[in-house]
Amino acid sequence: VNEQYSHICVPLVQVREDSVEGNRDCVYNLFPHCKYEAASQNSTTKTLLIIAYSVIIIISLFGNIVVCHVVIKNKKMHSVTSLFIINLAVADLMITLLNTPFTLARFVNSTWVFGKTMCHVSRFTQYCSVHVSVLTLVAIALDRHQIVMHPMRQRISMFRGMIGIVVIWVMASCFSLPHAIYQKLLKVRMVCLPSFPQPSDVFWKYLDLATFFLLYLLPLSIISIAYIIVAKKLWMRNAIGDVTLAQYVAHRQRKKMTLKMLMLVVAVFAICWFPLNCYVILVSSQAINTNNAIYFTFHWFAMSSTCYNPFIYCWLNGSFRTELKSLSCPDQVNSGILGQGVSC
Repeated sequence: VNEQYSHICVPLVQVREDSVEGNRDCVYNLFPHCKYEAASQNSTTKTLLIIAYSVIIIISLFGNIVVCHVVIKNKKMHSVTSLFIINLAVADLMITLLNTPFTLARFVNSTWVFGKTMCHVSRFTQYCSVHVSVLTLVAIALDRHQIVMHPMRQRISMFRGMIGIVVIWVMASCFSLPHAIYQKLLKVRMVCLPSFPQPSDVFWKYLDLATFFLLYLLPLSIISIAYIIVAKKLWMRNAIGDVTLAQYVAHRQRKKMTLKMLMLVVAVFAICWFPLNCYVILVSSQAINTNNAIYFTFHWFAMSSTCYNPFIYCWLNGSFRTELKSLSCPDQVNSGILGQGVSC
């Protein structure tokens, strides 16, 4: 191997081992005319990608750290739902720190400079963080379903909520292991790419299909059904117990606002990840050829999902808005207002 060749780590959907064996001068067909060296990449494109991904990283880091700070600091928001929201923010931070930068660095440098171990670890964390997000959304939906449909039952305790989060991470890790295990360095420009058992194309295709159905379509279906049932019950339920009309209206309004907030979080996640998921399925099924512009457009859109949740919380939750004001102008914010927002 020529000394000018460096380690390269490519996205799962962008290269197949048989394509490397068949054409060693063009490791993967992403760039026009198979140009791969860093010098051959358009500087304008690289600049735009750096700016676009940097915006995501900055907004996501700030927003999700604020979310964690607000929920942890405000004791009135301590609940199982809030626990899941923190877990969702942590997963978004993982995506921001362990997915977005690796993709950007690989394209801008045309080399993989993080070593063989990180080639496996980065692939694992990239998939695991996304799986944690979708499984956490399912947990939130089921929790809201229990609260609204069975209001007289005891709510899930914080301890059980923590157990649920552990289960989520274990499940996400198990689903992510194949992508981490079946990676190897090939000494054709030292490419780090998936190396699935034979027949690799069939294995790859059904792994992506299983991921799409089990960790995208199925969870979103469960979430949709749960929220539809909850919304129907919430909008039609009459007052129960010894409460005044004003108390009942205020309580129901808070529940509706919380439901709207959580449904919007799910909708944003589903919309942002749908194009990239479809692209992965089509490429792994060999229905379409890989396209660099399409991939990075869909990948950026998916990564941007980590930025929106903090804005949604601030828009629909008064506690988050108040806490943001207290961070910038702490002397002007009355601590007594923190409990006036939408409860989780």
